[in-house]
Amino acid sequence: MALGASDAAAEVSALAAHVGFAVTAVDYDPAYLSPERFPDVERVLLDGGNFDELDKLTPAPGDYVCVLTRGHMFDPDGCVWAVKHNVHYVGMMGCKGKNSTVHDLVLARGASEADWERIKRPIGLKFGAKTPAELAISIVAELVDVRYTQRYSPEARARHEESLGC
Repeated sequence: MALGASDAAAEVSALAAHVGFAVTAVDYDPAYLSPERFPDVERVLLDGGNFDELDKLTPAPGDYVCVLTRGHMFDPDGCVWAVKHNVHYVGMMGCKGKNSTVHDLVLARGASEADWERIKRPIGLKFGAKTPAELAISIVAELVDVRYTQRYSPEARARHEESLGC
């Protein structure tokens, strides 16, 4: 699930759908959450010009939530919602400066320090990604890795890596 309809969210949604994730994009602005920007994924349009209606949605425990809002104004809402629903994975874009501000807002909204530690931040594998498309590759690569780790036991992963000569 992509919370936000940023350029990175559009790229992540397309790539995640391409590699087999069922994707839902959530935002409050129909100009950004359009079929042209988010083809082939479910789109949920929130009313009210904010993320207040997010609480009307109930994710499954196995869901992956990527907090990718435009301008990061609603990142705390998305993070609190995801940890409150105990989703399998939650990640948020951000730098150290932004993370400290979001940390304080997340805790002020009732999340615990343990909840904050569950949030992968910044989201994605680290390899110097800058553009929305590069960020999508970084983020979806991490989602695939989490999915792989979830599906296979450590023993099965070790056998697979050994068979590849890794």
